[in-house]
Amino acid sequence: MSYKFTKEELEELLTDYNKIALEEQKLDLPSKVCIWDETLRDGEQSPTVYLTLEEKIHLAKLMDEIGVKLIAVGFPAVSKSEKKIVKTLVSENFEKATILGIARPKKEDIDACIETDLKEIVLFMPISPIFRKTMKQKPEEQLEMIKVAIHYAIENGFKVNWVSEDGTRCDFKHLKNVFQTAIEAGAERIVLGDTVGILTPFSTSYLIKRIKNEVITPLNKKVPMGIHTHNDFGLAVANTITGVFEGCTYPHTCINGYGERAGNAALEEVVTTLERVGIDTGIDLTRLPEISEVCEKYFNQPLALNKPIVGKHAFSHESGLHIAAILAHPLTYEPINPHMVGRRRKFYLGKFSGSKSVLHVLQKKIKVLDLDIPEDIIKKIVSEVKSVHEETSKKELRKSFNRIKQELDRISKGVSDKKFFEIVNKYAQPYVPDDFKPKNNKS
Repeated sequence: MSYKFTKEELEELLTDYNKIALEEQKLDLPSKVCIWDETLRDGEQSPTVYLTLEEKIHLAKLMDEIGVKLIAVGFPAVSKSEKKIVKTLVSENFEKATILGIARPKKEDIDACIETDLKEIVLFMPISPIFRKTMKQKPEEQLEMIKVAIHYAIENGFKVNWVSEDGTRCDFKHLKNVFQTAIEAGAERIVLGDTVGILTPFSTSYLIKRIKNEVITPLNKKVPMGIHTHNDFGLAVANTITGVFEGCTYPHTCINGYGERAGNAALEEVVTTLERVGIDTGIDLTRLPEISEVCEKYFNQPLALNKPIVGKHAFSHESGLHIAAILAHPLTYEPINPHMVGRRRKFYLGKFSGSKSVLHVLQKKIKVLDLDIPEDIIKKIVSEVKSVHEETSKKELRKSFNRIKQELDRISKGVSDKKFFEIVNKYAQPYVPDDFKPKNNKS
């Protein structure tokens, strides 16, 4: 299809402030990053989500195929079944990705990882004052635990990553000491955890700079840094992108932005944004819709229609003005070519459709008839298309909507209170005092 503007004209007509800002700020952007995905670990912690072993293997294989470099798959110390799942995933053949298991800085956790044949692990600990008080740990006790655990893991052949959980609410003195201790003990990567999603891009930039300048640079060691963000205020992707701009080369993601509470940084949004500004993510963007759809199916958590990149309506248009402009050139109302991310644009006919969009549909749908339809007839078609859409019963639409909401509630329920107390009663009845047992009233 021929468009109204040439490539050269577009360069004059479109101002790219992303490019201008990056050039003027003189940021030393990384040329490439390694995607560290948490879908099978943090993502599975989405309320009511449970993945089977087969589903985990399939998703891990897809991530490996599209170019994810690190895949966190579970917490072996949690249970025998979790340990078995991690061990099975480690035994699979992955061409590009490294499989990670997580552990607290405890010998028993690391021993559980040893039993899974993992080659690389992630040690983590919540380090903020509120957690230190909750766990009754002093700062110096945490530092000793970290040092001992990392040494023990390395002695047992592991490559170690350190994650400072809730690091973004930690006093900087302790945050600095934790990272320095981890690096000096032998951690090969460090990760800042924004565990409750409280950062903004501005504070993300500030904190990463301080860590680089006051922790990493003085040690004179090239230790890569990662960032793990949550989406409680809708800023997970923005904060992750900012972290990369400041030098974090191991951004954490989850497919479709799944995860605890409001979720994590969405894989598809992070990698598409980074690629747009020239940072190589190693990800095959054209396969993003495929992995998104598979993950949505396994998680049983439907995506919003307007979800960026992979949502059904992400590249859809109805407005007559928009469609007319799109037909002149897609960049008028599309920031990227949908084919770049494995999608196709779609035009909807409805209340806001105009003559251009209807004419386009006519040309597409009945061009084989080679009809020369007069303009006044086109206007009549437009008028009736609009009226049909407007006459669609709002009452019927709401009925369908309510049924969908009810079904969503049904598939997203965990164990009900009634079922919980039935299970408790089944096992705990012998331990209930007689005064609290139901009376057996005989008539």
